[in-house]
Amino acid sequence: MGFDLSRRVFLSSVAGVLGTSWVGALAQEPGQDKPKGDFPPPEPIPQVQLGPMLKTHPIRRNAQGFVDGVNGRAVFNERWIDASVLPRDKQGIWVLDFAYKPLRIVTVATLDKGRRDVHYLYYQVINKTGAPRMFVPQFTLVTDTGKRYEDTVLPEAVKQIQNREDPSIQNLHGAVDIMGMVPPSGKQGVEDAVFGVAVWEGVDPKADQLTIFVRGLSDGLKEDPATEGGKPVVRHKALQINFIRRGDEHNQKEREIITGEPPYDWTYR
Repeated sequence: MGFDLSRRVFLSSVAGVLGTSWVGALAQEPGQDKPKGDFPPPEPIPQVQLGPMLKTHPIRRNAQGFVDGVNGRAVFNERWIDASVLPRDKQGIWVLDFAYKPLRIVTVATLDKGRRDVHYLYYQVINKTGAPRMFVPQFTLVTDTGKRYEDTVLPEAVKQIQNREDPSIQNLHGAVDIMGMVPPSGKQGVEDAVFGVAVWEGVDPKADQLTIFVRGLSDGLKEDPATEGGKPVVRHKALQINFIRRGDEHNQKEREIITGEPPYDWTYR
């Protein structure tokens, strides 16, 4: 008798959540016939597409390092970043492999602003995490003169840089189309790389130190405790790339931009 009362109380408590039809099904004693009528199945979970799958270019590794996967040419002056998880990182995060060439300058001609010099960083990304990863990078250039510059949408520059760096890379992504999914790279002896370029206009010619912060290469997060009256601050794992510029501010040359010390580091910002 007590068990039957407890059962009735339980069924009445879940009626508002599951609905009376589902409760009726639960109320049937073992061996009794099911109530008449069909119960519709739950709605299927829709597939969520986080972004377009970015187009890749094959590259392979030989004894000297990575080379172009189609032409077999060695990639000159390219630095690969150590993507290992650091002791200060939370366990279970993913990190994309990243490579870049030194910061360079190119003169771009546009219809609205004429000819002008822009700085750019030519890079590639490889996903060795075993699953597709959403890549929404943020490239920020900071100078020792206190100036900050974000990646610029400049299609004319992207096309010109593609022709200069490697015309065989048909899918060089700029700020307009770089956001999307990086497919996992799992071929034997060949890596599927996403190639991109970040561009900055009007960089202060008086700056001697140029620092580039790259966010979006990892899902690593760090939360700083809240200060008095404030909220906790969430910081994202970011790559810091350091450059030094020497020479005359009135006659800038890309050969005057050299690697800083250290060349790069991982940080949270």
